[in-house]
Amino acid sequence: PLRRQRQMCIRDSSDITLSHPEFSGLHFTGSTSVFRDLWKKIGNNINLYRDYPRIVGETGGKDFIFCHPTADIDTTSTAIIRGAFEYQGQKCSAASRIYIPSSISDNLINKIIHDTKTIKMGSPIDFNNFMTAVIHAGAFERISKYTGEAHPPGKPKSST
Repeated sequence: PLRRQRQMCIRDSSDITLSHPEFSGLHFTGSTSVFRDLWKKIGNNINLYRDYPRIVGETGGKDFIFCHPTADIDTTSTAIIRGAFEYQGQKCSAASRIYIPSSISDNLINKIIHDTKTIKMGSPIDFNNFMTAVIHAGAFERISKYTGEAHPPGKPKSST
């Protein structure tokens, strides 16, 4: 019931905002389906606006990290770990790919493996934890499925 009330409140406030003649823009970060709904409302209201609104949507892109051969290994490892795992990777700018020159790949990969073993996980109440709970049960199920596919139980880990 509380979640439904919150959703209704959000819908009501977005309806008010998106139907106002002075509405001039939206920068949205979130799910594709919600952004499509917002875009549709804006399109349906286009004749109400004084000017054409500017619309930007960040809906789960695939950011990458490109490493230069002269990159500092320690700094790059930290940037990769933060880019991939900060906020449990639940941000539109989470790094999902890394391009590493072969000249530094062994050292960098070993450093990333070493550093990820030191990540503290636990309750979001404890700010000493770097990785905490994901946003909801659906996200947990989806992530669990991906990790199961990436490393099925009983199969040896690959070094590549």
